Amino acid sequence: MSDYENSVACKMLDVHCIFCGRPLVDAESVERGYGPECAKQMIFWDVLATGCRNEANKLVYRAAMAAQHGEISVVEKIAEELHNLGFVTLAEKVGKRFRNAARYTEIVISIEGDKYRVETPFRRGAKEEFIAAWRKIPGRRFIKEANYIPVSQKKALWELLGQFFAGKYGKGPKGTFRIPMPEPYPRQDELQLQKVG
Repeated sequence: MSDYENSVACKMLDVHCIFCGRPLVDAESVERGYGPECAKQMIFWDVLATGCRNEANKLVYRAAMAAQHGEISVVEKIAEELHNLGFVTLAEKVGKRFRNAARYTEIVISIEGDKYRVETPFRRGAKEEFIAAWRKIPGRRFIKEANYIPVSQKKALWELLGQFFAGKYGKGPKGTFRIPMPEPYPRQDELQLQKVG
């Protein structure tokens, strides 16, 4: 399997050519439903302007990266940009992924003064570990079914949410978000590859 099949953009869209079944990684291919190799064998391949296609590819990549980090509002804005470029089907596929996210929110975060008010479901299966993780956050208080965390402890809060709620949806001051899943592989910029030759 090639690297592009494992790319975040390809995983996000999860679309394949209707003729050969290979993953589609180009914006125009996703829009039409078949890739350029299959199109060469067909008479009806119609090429869009290269600049427009390149811009759409960049937007899909940005949307995939934003989705990976749980930035749903960014993905929705990018879907609008794709639609404005004329990639209606592609925009629908990108936007569809998070359209109903607000319905599935399990975490609610609001700001009250200099504290985050955080409501989450209780993790009964990991009760001791879950309670201990909350108690480790400096300045944390539990008041009326919510944890109050100093705004200065945002990183500690995010780590706790990632540990117990990876992949779950939440609603915060900036809108709906998704807690990122742990990355199974190191990112390319984290790899220290040596040049051969």
